[in-house]
Amino acid sequence: MNETTQVKLLRGAIILGLALLVCGHIILGVTFASDDIGHQGFILGAALSAFGVVLSLPTKIYLTLLLMEHEEKTNPNFTRSADGQARRGTSVAHIRTATEEDAARLSEIARRTFVDTFAADNTEENMRLHCDATYSEALQLAEIQDPNRLTLLATHEWNIVGFVQLRWGNTPECVQAKSAGELQRLYVDKDWHGKGIAQDLMQAAIDAMLHKSNDVMWLGVWEHNPRAIAFYKKSGFIEVGSHVFPLGNDPQRDIIMMKPLAAATE
Repeated sequence: MNETTQVKLLRGAIILGLALLVCGHIILGVTFASDDIGHQGFILGAALSAFGVVLSLPTKIYLTLLLMEHEEKTNPNFTRSADGQARRGTSVAHIRTATEEDAARLSEIARRTFVDTFAADNTEENMRLHCDATYSEALQLAEIQDPNRLTLLATHEWNIVGFVQLRWGNTPECVQAKSAGELQRLYVDKDWHGKGIAQDLMQAAIDAMLHKSNDVMWLGVWEHNPRAIAFYKKSGFIEVGSHVFPLGNDPQRDIIMMKPLAAATE
């Protein structure tokens, strides 16, 4: 039985279950209002209601799971919320694709994590200029809507605790690839460091690029960010060049690193 037939049957079961629930409640209501019907009315109403619950609720749950599975197979930008758990048992976060409704919260965590990471080594003015130009809610919404970008969120109890943003196009010359994608940003809230979330986000990014048949992932990382450089090296990235990254009015040097993705499938 294919998925389309299953969905039709399950929807039919839900409709039938709801109809039985309604009929059962009507019979029970009429029985309460009339002494002529007797206990048979209570029995019939209760039976119809019970069958309605059995048909509708479990079927609805199964139908939801079936539709999620179908979405995961057909939508390249869909990431099942439990993928992070399956990838790394020590992680406490779930990984999912960002939606337009996430723009405001994404803007807030992007600003916060960027400031937490770089404020100590840069002026307040340059930090403000960069955050205003990069992490506004409007810009995050536009990036979520951009077909050449993909934003994945790490969430815990509905709170965003980390994110990774990918984009395609404008690959630097030092990155040798047939088809490359950029890991533009990867940040985790400082309170959630060391819980496997960064590794989950990295694996989700790799999976997304392999789905698009990219053979190389590349990124730019500030030369004075040893923690991030160490993480990327541990993840299989190698240094291949550099470029200028303007932070407000300060032109800084970013190291360009790349990771061949063919090895991820071996």
